[in-house]
Amino acid sequence: MNRWSLPPVSSLGLRTSSPAPALPTPWPSVVPPRTSPALPAHEIHAVNGQPATAPQSVPTLSAEPRRIDYLFVSNVRFMSMLAIVYVHTQAMVVTGNQLVGHLQTFLLQLFKFGTIGFFLISGFLLGEGLTRGHRSQYFLRRLHAVLLPWLFWGLVWFLVSLSAHMLQYTHATIGSSAFLVLHEYFRFVFFYSIYWFVPNFFLCLALVLTLYNRLPNRYLGSFFLLCSLLYGINVYPEFVTARHTTALLGFVFYLWLGAFAYTHRERWLPRLYACSWAWLTAATTVALCLSLVEYHVLARMHPLGDPNNTLRISNQLFSVLATLMIVKSSLRLSPSFTNPRSDTFGIYLLHPILIDLLWIARSHTAPASIWRRDLTAPVALAVLAGLFVFVYLLSLLLAQQIGKVPGLRWSVGR
Repeated sequence: MNRWSLPPVSSLGLRTSSPAPALPTPWPSVVPPRTSPALPAHEIHAVNGQPATAPQSVPTLSAEPRRIDYLFVSNVRFMSMLAIVYVHTQAMVVTGNQLVGHLQTFLLQLFKFGTIGFFLISGFLLGEGLTRGHRSQYFLRRLHAVLLPWLFWGLVWFLVSLSAHMLQYTHATIGSSAFLVLHEYFRFVFFYSIYWFVPNFFLCLALVLTLYNRLPNRYLGSFFLLCSLLYGINVYPEFVTARHTTALLGFVFYLWLGAFAYTHRERWLPRLYACSWAWLTAATTVALCLSLVEYHVLARMHPLGDPNNTLRISNQLFSVLATLMIVKSSLRLSPSFTNPRSDTFGIYLLHPILIDLLWIARSHTAPASIWRRDLTAPVALAVLAGLFVFVYLLSLLLAQQIGKVPGLRWSVGR
């Protein structure tokens, strides 16, 4: 099972050196001046940094852009990153306890919405970004804000992995295959780990920026949806290896869908808020159950494959519905000690390195009691919860502290 999965980077709260943040949540409208539809007050979190308790009038393009922080943008960022950290951390707990195994499978699926959730919110922010500048400017801003931190922490991760390899094998073994070792670890970090989603995101972004509003949405959206569905079907025959590194166009539909959702936000947001919680919860639960069924089918068909593949058709449906539930929430879901807009990118960059360090520690402490396969259910669950909380909070703390260092702020997107 592939333990790495990554969100796209435009939703991670990056900032550039320009006066406006690179990934703002406020958006000027592109419609003629009029009053916005009656959206719930909780949809708007702040205007120009000041609290807002009611929907604001929609400005024109000629007006000074007003910064509106939609609460659901921060909520989706926070919950999606929590989900992704959990998905990666839980792979460290391997137990022969059948009850724990079933519970792990359920929790893994429950948190499997994170990647698609990030693509959706990235597209929403992309739709806003296109109202403030040219497509090429937006792409270059993303490239400038993301590429250097990605390369920097990718190099750190590469050195960590390489150092662990050197400690594990003799100098004679390393010397006889030094180039192969360097090549394999470099390829793993940048192209086969969760860091792969960065170049993949830029591929998807380039496609959407090139084609969005230049081709009819019904054709463009249908084509991108077809790509995602084909990857979802491919998990059965596996004509192409069903791994995230082969899904070059598997997530582009959700980036496009997010941008489309921003353009039409005044139509679908009021309908979502008017939709009953009972109906949305029931639909999401059905999709969750279908995803669990599909997991077990794939696990039997391909014992050595990836039954938790994010692009399973049932999981695509579940991820969209789970994201809509987060959007509908009127509560701030993140605790007061974290700011999803500024912390999320750092957590994304740092948490896989911390997990790898834990894997290295595990290999040197086995058969320590916390890694044994015969753990009882309560102990196994306590270890699982402890590892998850430890990795998330340490990633958050490191990201926040690095963000306070003037010479390193750039490395966590600040």
